[in-house]
Amino acid sequence: MDEGMSRLWEWYLWKCLENNVRFKAQIMSASLQSREQTKCLDAKTENKDDITHLEMSENLFEEHEKTYEVPLLPVELVQEFIRFARDHGRAVNKNDNISPTITSLSFPSLGFKRDAASSATSYSYPTDPHAVSTEEALSYYAGLPSQPALIYRTGKEQWSPPKGPEAYRRLKELCQVFAHPIIEVWNDELGWKVVSVMDAHQIRFTTIDIVRFKKVVEDDEEGEAKNPVVGPVTIWIGVSPDTTSATAAHGAAQDVLALLKDYKITDVDVDFRESAYVREVGPRLHRPVGDLDPLVDVVGPLTPALGLGISTNARLGAQGTMAVYIAEGGDNDRLLGLTCRHVLISSKDTNVDYVYHPSAPTRDVLLGKRAFNNLVDSIKVRIGRHGIAIKRWRSQIAGFKRREQGTDAADVAKARADRGVTQGLVNNAEAAMDALGELLNQVNQDWNQPNNRVLGHVLRSPAIALGVGPHRFTEDYGILQVNRDKLGEGFQGNKIDLDAFLTIPPRLRTKLDADEFTLKCYPHADADWKFRFPDDRLLPLTGTISDDLMRHPDMWDLDGELCLLVVKNGNATGTTIGRANGVFSIVRDYFNDPSINQTSMEWGIINYDSKSEVFSKAGDSGSIIADIRGRIGGMLTGGSGKTESSDMTYATPFWWLLERIQANGFPNAHLNVVA
Repeated sequence: MDEGMSRLWEWYLWKCLENNVRFKAQIMSASLQSREQTKCLDAKTENKDDITHLEMSENLFEEHEKTYEVPLLPVELVQEFIRFARDHGRAVNKNDNISPTITSLSFPSLGFKRDAASSATSYSYPTDPHAVSTEEALSYYAGLPSQPALIYRTGKEQWSPPKGPEAYRRLKELCQVFAHPIIEVWNDELGWKVVSVMDAHQIRFTTIDIVRFKKVVEDDEEGEAKNPVVGPVTIWIGVSPDTTSATAAHGAAQDVLALLKDYKITDVDVDFRESAYVREVGPRLHRPVGDLDPLVDVVGPLTPALGLGISTNARLGAQGTMAVYIAEGGDNDRLLGLTCRHVLISSKDTNVDYVYHPSAPTRDVLLGKRAFNNLVDSIKVRIGRHGIAIKRWRSQIAGFKRREQGTDAADVAKARADRGVTQGLVNNAEAAMDALGELLNQVNQDWNQPNNRVLGHVLRSPAIALGVGPHRFTEDYGILQVNRDKLGEGFQGNKIDLDAFLTIPPRLRTKLDADEFTLKCYPHADADWKFRFPDDRLLPLTGTISDDLMRHPDMWDLDGELCLLVVKNGNATGTTIGRANGVFSIVRDYFNDPSINQTSMEWGIINYDSKSEVFSKAGDSGSIIADIRGRIGGMLTGGSGKTESSDMTYATPFWWLLERIQANGFPNAHLNVVA
């Protein structure tokens, strides 16, 4: 039974139960009806004057309402938006039913693209003595967003094909690594020796992550929570699809295990899986609005809060996210913006330093086309949903009026009260439709043309380089000059909108209400600190997460384990929460040519848990990542996974990135932006 039929069946059973309860109540009250009628008549006679006054007041109010009624959107337009909302919902549900496990992918440098279906037999090498079975290859990482294929593993865990109910419960999720000896030696020495091992064995790896795997367990039949099973620390190596045999992976893994013994580390496994590393791109702005404003669900992309979806005039189809605002400092009061270079400049262009020259054409940066289209669609959907709700409420009001003609005094009073409340809902929805209609007209009139969406232009962008400096991080950034006037009076500096999700397509976004967000932010920190959701939903960013804090955080989860919860607001997935890893990942980019590659360290972010949406997707590049205390951690540069969903997200540490910006033309740059 599909989801739609299941819901229809639940509704049918509920209606049967509701009718049964109502019929019982009618039978029980039948014998008392005559006495109740007598009491009602007596009450009406006794309160005749008050009832007459109330009826006159209601009639006067209705006439007043008709006289001063605010004109609503045309009925035909509302009907059009209702149809749009329904079609939009059906399209989303249809897309959600597509299984990501039956397709292979090609990964252009600016986003994901689906290709033809792949054959499952590609994971099985019958003549390879180290190959895992096809079943194990395809189901070992069940539970991870992209469900990558296992190629080889050194762990001692005995695997058997899942059967019966167990088949749906043997799921895994990634866990971060802290408080392990590998942290102290990985970044400067061990990680790069592992890279040398991969190169010696000609392994075409894409990413190397240090993780743990936790088996997702359900509560037992009595509802008692079971303790999750967390596996050993694992060097998790991603390789390009169809490039590495199990025997090749086995040989490389044995050398890695021998290397670990030199560091007296003997409790670490080595896994190989298929995965790709991808760089994820995708008039005055409004001031942020409060929770009670009818525009709160849609206006986010038109506010200057962090998370603006941007593109350039030369590449309207490629879109990413603006990271933070930066003050140029010194004698210059220019307001700067930061994002990834691959958001601003195509990989087809020559990879050389770009510096703006006044006599040359500008590379304008503007609100992205996809963000604009999503905004328009979200307004239409919201109007349509209000229209659907109003129809239902008006039908309920008609029912309340009929009940008010009854003889049961208590039911009459209840119906009258419910009618007042429901009429208030109708009034609020109609006012919201008017406000949304005005916003839609303004958006179509003022923001439809790309020239009207220009926020500034690119000033400087070094060539993309991996493995830069002694830390061997990724240099992939661009600086733009922001037109401060374009930001409007709502500009408040560097703040992340923690409630920015509703303009994201539903199948991509993570919806986190304030209470849900707060429940996820459970870590203990200082005795005097705990997370509090901001009243205006805007999390101020102050300070940075140091290199030492990234590896030795000052937060603990409910079990007393070290953790570092982080948040970002991206153009593709909105606001999401993730878990920073204590061991940096290694990524390798082949730039569409297997013979050319660069390798770099990245700050790795793991999805919050198996029940949450992914931390990032294509289009989130450039997003700033901060911890839940508001300390800036890094700029999102890419992600890895076998399908469109990312198992890991990668970012360049901001403490290092700011140093590079200051050394490359902006010596006085700082984050203390004056709003």
